[in-house]
Amino acid sequence: MGSLLGSVRIKQYIFLVPIFDSAKLVQHASTKAEEMRALNLPHLGQDFTITVASDSMFARERSEVLERPTALVDMVQTSLEDVDVWISGNSELTSKALEKLSRIQLSASQRESYLEQLVNQFLDSENALLRLREKYPDQWEAVMDARKRKERKLVLEYPPGSTNTAMDVNGIVRSLKEDLSRQVPALDDPFVDAMSWGSIADWLMRCPLDFEPSEGAQ
Repeated sequence: MGSLLGSVRIKQYIFLVPIFDSAKLVQHASTKAEEMRALNLPHLGQDFTITVASDSMFARERSEVLERPTALVDMVQTSLEDVDVWISGNSELTSKALEKLSRIQLSASQRESYLEQLVNQFLDSENALLRLREKYPDQWEAVMDARKRKERKLVLEYPPGSTNTAMDVNGIVRSLKEDLSRQVPALDDPFVDAMSWGSIADWLMRCPLDFEPSEGAQ
């Protein structure tokens, strides 16, 4: 113990209890602190005390912890090589997405890069969904329901002519992020981010999301 604590001297021990509703707890803590001081242990200060507390005394810290979701599954990044292989093996889907991207204000080279990043996010999210389904099937079902609800309203929320630039696409992503975070609060930010961008890629390739030609399209 001496090598572990070094020169540290303990002055206070916080005894955390689920319910603090009796003065007997304080009396018990005071008695035990006095007994410990009488032992003259090298790592206890002469003014050593035991304080009784409950989680209500740390309400702000408790709220911060509870409001910060813990990752249900790890996000594993897809390699660029795997992205290239997937794009090559799904040319019909990716060609459809590229054709749609040609209608917004992106050059040919920008479209290629944009699609590559979208496919990357799509694969990241699909792999994460597989792990989520295995570990937390209820959460997986909630995610899929939230995404389907958004998909069914795409034409209503983003009618033809309302999405003409990449920044407009960002708006759809932000909206989906908000929906996912609200409807499935257990999800952490990296998962929500990948899921939102991955959904854009999926919708572009499967047809639910489309654009009208804009003046700046090339």
